[in-house]
Amino acid sequence: MRAYQQRYLALLGQMRQGADLSLEKVGPAAFMDGVRVSSRQSLERVAEGTELLRRELFPVLDDLPSAPAEELASLREFADELMAGVAQKDAGLAFRIHTALLEHARRTGDRDMTIRQLYWTGMCLHNMETMLSPSSIRLFAARMRMSFAEAASYYDTAYDDITDPEIRGYIHRSMGNIALGYNGNDPATARAKLAAMKRSIALLSDADVRAKTPSLPWDRYLYMSHQERTTMLSYLRSGHAEPEVFAQVLESAQIVQDRQVRQARERGEPLQPRWQYAYLAALYHCGAMTLTELLDALYALSSAEPDDSYDPQSMFSHASVPAVYMEYMRTQNEPMTDRHAGRIDRMIRRMFRWMARVPNNDYNEQFLFYLRQILYVYRETPGGMSFFELVQNVFAFRHPTGYARLWRAGQIARALCAWAAEDCPEQLTGLLGCADADQVRAKKEELCAFAERAGRLYDVGMVHCFNIAILSCRGLFEDEYALLQLHAYCGHKLLIEHESTAAYADAAYGHHCRYDEKGGYPVGFSPSASPVRAMIYIVAAADAITAATDTVGSLYNPPKTLEQVYDELRQGSGGRYAPFVVDLLAAPERRERLRADLERWTADAYEDLYRRRLAMLE
Repeated sequence: MRAYQQRYLALLGQMRQGADLSLEKVGPAAFMDGVRVSSRQSLERVAEGTELLRRELFPVLDDLPSAPAEELASLREFADELMAGVAQKDAGLAFRIHTALLEHARRTGDRDMTIRQLYWTGMCLHNMETMLSPSSIRLFAARMRMSFAEAASYYDTAYDDITDPEIRGYIHRSMGNIALGYNGNDPATARAKLAAMKRSIALLSDADVRAKTPSLPWDRYLYMSHQERTTMLSYLRSGHAEPEVFAQVLESAQIVQDRQVRQARERGEPLQPRWQYAYLAALYHCGAMTLTELLDALYALSSAEPDDSYDPQSMFSHASVPAVYMEYMRTQNEPMTDRHAGRIDRMIRRMFRWMARVPNNDYNEQFLFYLRQILYVYRETPGGMSFFELVQNVFAFRHPTGYARLWRAGQIARALCAWAAEDCPEQLTGLLGCADADQVRAKKEELCAFAERAGRLYDVGMVHCFNIAILSCRGLFEDEYALLQLHAYCGHKLLIEHESTAAYADAAYGHHCRYDEKGGYPVGFSPSASPVRAMIYIVAAADAITAATDTVGSLYNPPKTLEQVYDELRQGSGGRYAPFVVDLLAAPERRERLRADLERWTADAYEDLYRRRLAMLE
């Protein structure tokens, strides 16, 4: 690899290390100082990484036809390292490199290079698609499926002409990975996925096919295909599966279990929790285990791994098993008894104690998927953790600077709401049942508390973008901006499902919409039609103020003074921002008061963050 490539990889490693915050009892002030130092260092790394790519990489990608063979080789090595195994250090950059190499291979007629790059562009798209899971949004699935399908098509058109075993391996791996592009639980999608996997498994099992390239790891390919087919257990939970689907998924679950048992005996190790779950679920779906027995087994599995282990199996045990437990209760209509509620609360609290020490290691994206899984299936229980508190804890442990920003936004929204109740109470009618200005004044404190909570929750959809927000070492690409914009929609979907947060869902949905509804995102949502439209407008302004005046944790935007932010709000009045909200800051004495409060709120936010983390840890 070139020197700049090695340096960029080193910067990525430093970003991960810098994102891990010590949990020593250093006190809130020292904790905040540590966050600020880490943030400043991250900004420096982003600037250096962006400049490295702009100066060294992008000119080469723009002129690949003139690049010598050794330059192409270094690009392939660099891209492979960016997506090495489970590490997935920078899938977005790897995708740019592989896409450029694919275009070059097509232009030069290099068939083998085309197959290789099709596989790797598909893998990069799969990584980016995973960031949206388990939501219903499919932003990259079609392109991913097309990349794998095109590479796999060479089996029918050119397989016998290909002499390189590695390229034949890419064809088979691509054929198996077509199934990754079918991520839905509807019958049509499930049938398409099953058909793709059925053909791949048949070829991998064919003795004549194996004989053509005996050096390939056929048994590993086949085993991984059966592992992938067990992921269709989620479809079995939906209740729509046909008998053929049951038969094939359960067959794969049994094959995986047999191999797991054999390997465990050979190595003297316990069974891996992830595949234990798959087998237990298979037993339940074929009628060999009751739901009560399955839930009992899952509860035991949630504590199968030690609290000081952070590998994928431990992550599955601590974070995914509680989600699976709750999902089975929901899909199988299991009543929420005190016993279940107590179990769920214990599993969630144990998860947070464990999560407090999980480093940003090679399995970071896999862990974040499990964490999102819990958010999407969580059920509030009497006496248990509310969804509001769950969200606060997730941000506190995995995105501390995001937590502090939301905390500040809550205080800003509270202040703006208080001033609105004084200056223009008619703008707040409709909120909390207020029919007129007098009722707004009477419920001023309740309205302010509502505004603060809305500010604490509006960016919950950013759980899909933690890696982009924290670990990136460069400017963002177009696909990543598109992914970021989906956080408003995802936030609404998460909040609307729970009693403690449903009232704030529209604030999450609409905080990036323009007041005049002539732009912004998401397209199709009308804040003016929402019963909490005034709160959407207040939160939009609070977001702008907190994001601009304290950029600790933001890797891209330089900080601004409150006066600069006010000028932007004023210029956007009637367009981006609601005029009544902008007018609340027209008085210089209010802006001065807010400026002083912002400094205090920053310290208060980090003290609250520190104490929350410490409380959950203990």
